[in-house]
Amino acid sequence: MVITQRRDTKIIPIAGGKGGIGKTELCANLGVRLGQLGYRTVVVDLDLGGSNLHSALGVKNKNPGVGNFLSDRALAFESLLSPTPYDNLQFIPGDVLVAGTPNITYAQKRSILRNLEELEADYVLLDLGAGASNNVVDFFLVANSGLIVTSPHVGAIVNAYSFLKNAVFRFLFRAFSGESDVEKFLRNQIKERRPGNPVKVSSVLSAMAEIDTEQALKAKRYIDLLQPLLVLNMVRSADDLNIGESLRDLVDKNLSITFDALGMIIHDESLAGAHRAHKPVMAANPDSFVGIEIDRIAQKIVQSPEFPTLALEKSLYADSYELLRIEAQNDLSTLQSEQNEESLRSESDAAEFIEVLTAQKKQIQELQGTIRMLTMRQG
Repeated sequence: MVITQRRDTKIIPIAGGKGGIGKTELCANLGVRLGQLGYRTVVVDLDLGGSNLHSALGVKNKNPGVGNFLSDRALAFESLLSPTPYDNLQFIPGDVLVAGTPNITYAQKRSILRNLEELEADYVLLDLGAGASNNVVDFFLVANSGLIVTSPHVGAIVNAYSFLKNAVFRFLFRAFSGESDVEKFLRNQIKERRPGNPVKVSSVLSAMAEIDTEQALKAKRYIDLLQPLLVLNMVRSADDLNIGESLRDLVDKNLSITFDALGMIIHDESLAGAHRAHKPVMAANPDSFVGIEIDRIAQKIVQSPEFPTLALEKSLYADSYELLRIEAQNDLSTLQSEQNEESLRSESDAAEFIEVLTAQKKQIQELQGTIRMLTMRQG
């Protein structure tokens, strides 16, 4: 059964439709910030076959991880918990020390999921692999509070939508596991359509209701449980938010699930500096734009007692996307002002530099003239 907002320990899977969109960086920095705020937090590397959460945390991967747990039945899952240099934050490494872990069995997957539910923490963040394989989707569906990280590029948005579509229908199949007639019906309903004619959850439920009203109501209850949240990364302009809102509209139209926005992270060069320092931004440069925006995301989580249902002030903004647009406009305006100031400083510095060069050139010319005069006199 999926873990919902009624559980004290919040499990937050973090996924994306493709690699390179920043989900591991978000997991590491969000984990650090939640710990800084005083919450017992565990970050788990479940990117099996490509684990690198330790790098984002700036720690060495020398302790047993998920791969060791799967290959050694005598190893207890809680023994994988490793300390980090950050307050209230523990880390469970992935499988980089053990080969062949990406192809895990159903029983192994269930064992991991069961042990995740038993971790003693306020927040458990799961860094999932790229793509939409069944293993990745099943880890995403351990809770109804999964985060979808994407960038405002068409390819990344399409992959994010594809991931959510796979998750929704995978969830439906799991809901009716063992009921062969319903499973067969669902397979017939959701098989690939022609381009421009995508399958819609509402149509599937309507067709199901014509056959069995109770089963359709059950399916609707399951769908309503899912409350994934968007984190839009690498934002460069307010226009980038339009594509996030388009994704929200597409999800609402075709998948019939609520898809609120948790936050956005603008493109910030300070991230490269944190990488060079081998530290998360929240440790290396918490006052950067990325640091401020990670803190904003963390504050929304801890201030929402029934997360993933967000505690929004509806008198100030209509929904999470309007709030996101306000945040983006403020941050981008501040960034533009700082860039303008830097440009003015650079122009001023350049003018001073040219003035110095001109003075030096004049001095050199005078010196050369003096040398010529002295040479002529000696002749």
